[in-house]
Amino acid sequence: MALVQPVTREEIKDAFFDIAEDKAPGPDGYSSGFYKAAWPVIGEEVVKAILEFFTTGRLLKQVNATLLALIPKEMFSGYNRQGLPMRCALKVDLRKAYDTVEWDFLRAVLHLFGFPDIFIGWIEECVTTPMFSVCINGTPHGFFKGSRGLRQGDPMSPFLFVLIMEVLQLMLQQLIDQNEGFSFHWRCQEIGLFQLCFADDLLLFCKADVASVRIFRHGLDEFAKLSGLHANPQKSQLILARSAQAMREQLLAALQFQEGHLPLRYLGLPLLASRLSISDCQPLLLKIDNRIKGWDSIQLSFAGRLQLIKSVLMSLNVYWAMAFILPKGVIRAVEKRMRHFLWKGNSSVGYPKVAWRDVCRPMEEGGLGIRDILALNKALMSRHLWNVIQNNQASIWVNWTAHTHLRHKSVWTVDVKGGSWGWRKLLRLRSALLPFIELKIGNGESFSIWHDPWHSLGTLIRRFPSGPSRTSIPLAAKLSAVIVDGEWSWPPITDMECVEILHLLPTIHSGTDSILWRGVNSLRRWPMIYSGMRVLR
Repeated sequence: MALVQPVTREEIKDAFFDIAEDKAPGPDGYSSGFYKAAWPVIGEEVVKAILEFFTTGRLLKQVNATLLALIPKEMFSGYNRQGLPMRCALKVDLRKAYDTVEWDFLRAVLHLFGFPDIFIGWIEECVTTPMFSVCINGTPHGFFKGSRGLRQGDPMSPFLFVLIMEVLQLMLQQLIDQNEGFSFHWRCQEIGLFQLCFADDLLLFCKADVASVRIFRHGLDEFAKLSGLHANPQKSQLILARSAQAMREQLLAALQFQEGHLPLRYLGLPLLASRLSISDCQPLLLKIDNRIKGWDSIQLSFAGRLQLIKSVLMSLNVYWAMAFILPKGVIRAVEKRMRHFLWKGNSSVGYPKVAWRDVCRPMEEGGLGIRDILALNKALMSRHLWNVIQNNQASIWVNWTAHTHLRHKSVWTVDVKGGSWGWRKLLRLRSALLPFIELKIGNGESFSIWHDPWHSLGTLIRRFPSGPSRTSIPLAAKLSAVIVDGEWSWPPITDMECVEILHLLPTIHSGTDSILWRGVNSLRRWPMIYSGMRVLR
């Protein structure tokens, strides 16, 4: 099995050299930068020590010592509207999540998921042997051994925590299956969705009734007994839709949580019941302001300020731009801060010497290569639309969208007026995305004759609204209905207008249908960011 195959010297060296040099050092004060620089001298000894661990399953305690130096917005759409089904959400805060994991439970989880015994032994050695020291005035004082928990900053800890939280999901799923009294959130029933979890950030969804929230509470309590991970009643929140306010007291009593209100923050972003406003984006603007203020005491050159804008300020903006279509007022506010910092720095004098639109041009076009935020925002959000077009079933969001917004309709022709504010904004990017999309026809089983843009004329139902009745080809027909043995086999079309469909038919390829991205190296993981920004600018 690959998990327990012998580790090579090259793999050990590669792992060391993949560690960023600015990561925290151990108690000896040596960061990964030291090991990289001194590898010709110490590399052989380091490799021997690590190979010995994989042979004996024992780790030197000096190596494992540490110093203690003190994405669901759609689900809340319309929460403030009356007349919709009663629903609620639980934002669960796990008290000191990483620090309270019971090691016996972790061992049982690893066995549950079928990891080899030797691999589990390696994990245990890394998790259970750390020695901690408390820093007082910069000096470590003594060492003591831990008795539970996962170490913060250990690259292995998030993976182990994900496995632990998977057990919670399995326990809740079992309780839901065994209790007929549980009722799903009205937007989640078709796909059986009841939780969203990223590390220790946990959201639970259900109908706003006492029976359903009690099942969640029982599952959380049983999980706490086994794992050591307890829900913090002071920080965990129950968020009720407006239509469920009559159940407020009963639900809070059943859960013993605090009442939460929208907007609330999840993974650093606001969860909203309506459209995103400029005031909702104040945390983003505040972060940018704080970063710029932190550089006031540094004498930076123009080139230095330019690099900080590209690498730091833009990265703060990208996280938000991947989740929302940002209001134009927010984009202008971000660009104003960047423009001021670029030309003035920490000085109150100075003025822009070049128009901002020229600054944002690529360097090969005479610009400075700062990304155009509006174009970047559209490109990043179009990535979600691309996943819907490809019907990426590995994505919970794509699966949920197919059942909630599309309902067997094509993403190309579904009405833009339906759905939430975010969904409507996303659909308006279709026209910008379409020139980059190529539908490669194979057996024709995946593409709709009338709704998908497989023809050079575009989406046929938009070109010929009465086409199905005038050609006797059903509205729901797939291309496979007019393909026989890899060749086009259309029924006779006598309508003078619709006969245009038979002209310039694309080539049929062997195999299944596929959706391709035009004009970009297919090896790139997400080509929209590379090629789409210039077009969307």
